[in-house]
Parts: sequence; C-alpha cells; structure tokens
Amino acid sequence: MDRKCIYCGKVKDLSESDIIPDALTNARILNKNVCRIEHNNKFSDMFESKVINALSFITNKLDIKSSKGKNYAAYNATITIDGSEYNLSLHGNNNIFNGRVLKSSDKTQMLSSYEKMVKISKDESKVHPVDVNHLEIEKRVPINYEIFYSQSMYRMISKIAFEWYCAQNSVIGYHQEFDNIISFITTGKGENPVSIIQESELYMYLTKQVDLGSHTLFAFESHEEINVVISLFGLLMYRVVVSKIKPKFCSKNFLFTELRTDSSREKIEHDSLETAEAYFSDLIKRIPSIKHCEIEFMISTEPNPRLLLYPFIFDMIKCFKNIQNDAKAPNENLNNILRKQLETIIQTFTLHKKSIKRFVKDIFVEGHSPIQLNPHTNDKNSILLFYVVYLVGSSNINKLNDNIFQNLLREHLSLYKSEELVVTNEITSQFKKKILENDNYPDILEKGAHIIKQWNN
Repeated sequence: MDRKCIYCGKVKDLSESDIIPDALTNARILNKNVCRIEHNNKFSDMFESKVINALSFITNKLDIKSSKGKNYAAYNATITIDGSEYNLSLHGNNNIFNGRVLKSSDKTQMLSSYEKMVKISKDESKVHPVDVNHLEIEKRVPINYEIFYSQSMYRMISKIAFEWYCAQNSVIGYHQEFDNIISFITTGKGENPVSIIQESELYMYLTKQVDLGSHTLFAFESHEEINVVISLFGLLMYRVVVSKIKPKFCSKNFLFTELRTDSSREKIEHDSLETAEAYFSDLIKRIPSIKHCEIEFMISTEPNPRLLLYPFIFDMIKCFKNIQNDAKAPNENLNNILRKQLETIIQTFTLHKKSIKRFVKDIFVEGHSPIQLNPHTNDKNSILLFYVVYLVGSSNINKLNDNIFQNLLREHLSLYKSEELVVTNEITSQFKKKILENDNYPDILEKGAHIIKQWNN
C-alpha cells in the first residue's frame, strides 16, 4: 500500500519522523508516514526545540545525545568559585575552566590561566594567582519546571502518542478519528487531549519496574477511547486521548514500549487487554512444574523476563483506567512528584560503558596536565566517575570488556540493580578520601583512563 502522511494524507515528499525527538532518546523509534516539511521539520520550530533546550541538563545527566550532532546539548549552570558566581554554558563533564575566561556575574572578577589574565589586564600587578585545586567550587543548575506544563510540552507529548500509536498499527494516511489530536499538534488549537497522572504511588511503582531515565509508553482502550500514557524520563506521566472512539482500522490496542538510555528497548503488543491476559496465562501454563508433598512448585531453567513484565503492565493499565483525578495544570501535588522524580534521577547514577567512556574522553584529553583532584569539590557524579577510573587503574586489569567492568563495579560499589547507585555526599566523600590517600593517584588515574579508552578499540 502506498505511503501517505498521517496528518494530511499527502503522498509526496514523505520522511521518517523521529516519534520522540532524536535529542531526547538514545533508542530512536520512527514513523515513516509523515510529510517532510509541514508535519516533520516545522514541528521542531513550533514546539520540540523549546522542550529539548529546557531538558538539556536531564539529557546530559542521562548520557543522551542527538545522533545528528557531535556534542551533548549545552545547559546553563551557576558556578560559585571562592565566593564569586559565574554563569556558564556547559557540555557535560568538560572541565569548567577548559581554557576559557570566566567573568563573574557582578563583573568584578575574571578567572583564567595566569598568562591569559596578564595579557588581558596588561598589568601583572592586577593579577593574583590562585590554585583552583584548593578552591571550594559549587555548581547549581536551574530546572525549568514550567516546561513540563507548557503548551509546547503538551503538543510534543501529543505528537509522540499519535505517531507511536499509528506506527504500531501501521496506519497510513489521514483519518477523521484523529481530528482533534491532529489539530492540537499542528495548530495548538482545539481541545487539549493531554492530562497528567497525579497518583504518587504509581510513580513509585513505575520507578521500581523500569530502568532509570527510560521513556515508557502504554496504549489501551478505556470507555471506547484510545488512551496513550507516556512517562518521559520517569518524571511525569502524561495521559493522551488519541481518539475518542476506537478506530476500526487499528487492531492493536494493548501496547507497551520501554526505551532505555542504553539504546535497548522492550516492546509488547496485543489486540486488547483480554488477549494479553490470555497470552500471559498460556505463558504460565508452559512453565515446567514438579510436585512435592502435594504442593506444586513452578520451575524454569530459563526465566522469561516477560513473566514479570506482564503483571506490571496489567497493574499499571488497570490503575490508569480507574483513575479519575488527572490534572490539566500544575499543582502542589504534581510539583512534589516532579521534584521527587528529578531528585531520583539526579542522585542516582547508572554506570555503564557509554557514561564512563564519555567521562574519560571529556577529561583525559590529549596533552592534558596531570589530574589533581580538588578536595573541596562537591560534584558527586564527577567524584564517582573518577573513582571508577581509579578502580580500573589500580586493578590488575589490562583489558576491559562488559563482564569484567560490571564485576569490578559489583565488587567495589556493591551494585545490585542495573548498575544503579544512589550518589550521596557520604559515599562520594569516602571515594574521594580513598583516591587522595594514595600519593600516586594521578598516575593510577592515567592508567585507568588509558585502559578505558582502549575498551573495544
């Protein structure tokens, strides 16, 4: 069947639309039935770019980068150095000095290399040398809470829900069943199909079941409506009414997708909740069992991860169907949920190959000076990553692979779930102390960085 745009029905100049903007995910999903200019490229200027820019700190934190660019998105931060504030634009782990000239917010201080400052001031007496490794440095990143409740976010979430549902059902061309959501996405007018789940227990349940920073999408039929619930990074759950009546041409109305930050994904699709439950029941029946003392025990030599995933999805969708108190605008309850979910992402660090290799590439650049850790730094994530490099350098490992790396982390960091670690002041103080107690730590860091750079090279 010929391809046609799902927004307008055009058959010419179609493109592959990133259902979730490429800059917001490492696990791309596409809809091939979107016209290139009007209903793909223009959406970026209309609403997507505003959301992408506002969430740049989150994507940096989760090691998410657009496949179309070389650098991670820049985010704004306020750095306090020796009592003076500096407003900077940062790209992840790069050294905040990095050869640049820092100007304090009140315009009274400048900070850079001694040679550069002498050249700028033209008077060496006005330049005072300082050792940045003994300055107390604090970094603060402002979070734009308003973006989560903005028209741009609602339009982007609607676009994700609509294009994903259509892609899962192989929808081709324009259909009037989607009139309202199409109008809202393309013009911002009409009835807003988006509301926000505000049951805090559901957020706690979701956080325990999916990977840190994942996007999760659920589609289901509720009172003849087709609903899609989207959890963006695990921060807020948005419910989208894709259609107020069940489209007769869409057979798959029980859908689940998890898109993880490591590019992996999980996908489940069925016609309905009833067929999904029947499939799950059949899975259970296929598990070998033995009888002992009249008690039957289920055993399985190769556990199927979907045995745990299906009950979770069933629970979530049944809760979504029963909830009647969605919010359309921010309130104290939603703000509390958002703050707690943000705190979980900020304080929890997922250690994997991509994050550690990115850190080493940013910090251990060619020709760099020996690393001297600042004993006053409060950058918990950087301390953790330096400690991982230190562990690699101080081990007997000469070559890394995924298995060796994960065993090293489990041995020294006591990681249990998906290599996630809650980064607290107490634990990072211990890591920093262990590194600084070794007078030879700069050489050990260099050795660790070299091994990590060669990982799979």
